Amino acid sequence: MKVMEPQKLEALLAQCALGDKVAFAQLYQTVSSKLNGIAYRILYNVDSANEVLQEAFVQIWNNASEYRSDKSEPLTWMASIVRYRAYDRIKFEKRRIEGAQIKADIDNFDDIESPQSDGVLLCELDQQLEACLATLETTQRKSILMAYYYGYSREEISSQFDTPVNTIKSWLRRGIERLQLCLGN
Repeated sequence: MKVMEPQKLEALLAQCALGDKVAFAQLYQTVSSKLNGIAYRILYNVDSANEVLQEAFVQIWNNASEYRSDKSEPLTWMASIVRYRAYDRIKFEKRRIEGAQIKADIDNFDDIESPQSDGVLLCELDQQLEACLATLETTQRKSILMAYYYGYSREEISSQFDTPVNTIKSWLRRGIERLQLCLGN
């Protein structure tokens, strides 16, 4: 299907901003194949492209009132939403893959340290964070590093520690609270 003229797409977006589901369906039918193609060219995976397209259309529906014709064409605006969603998906998947590759390093929990050993922490704030991490209980520090540095899910951390997920959530919450207090001083 040929993409509509920008004025017609603008009108559909305006109707979507008012909650018009028929206009949203028409907008989807008009531009979804083009936007899906953009997602696929970034992700090279049909399923991931379809998921990104769905997420993007939810965002388009929720943010239709934010579209500004003086800033971009409607298709450009929607395509940028798809692109950002696709790039976010790549970052997420890369972090998950890297986390899986780091698994061998965290099998021995006594050796888990903060990212300083990677030469990442260079500025004063990072040094302060390093000092604050050192004040945490070992389980809190390790679970925070696994979750926020290595990208592990709470369920993955739970299985590594052989501890219930709710306990991991508590460790993370209390650890973050202590970090916030430490960094605030």
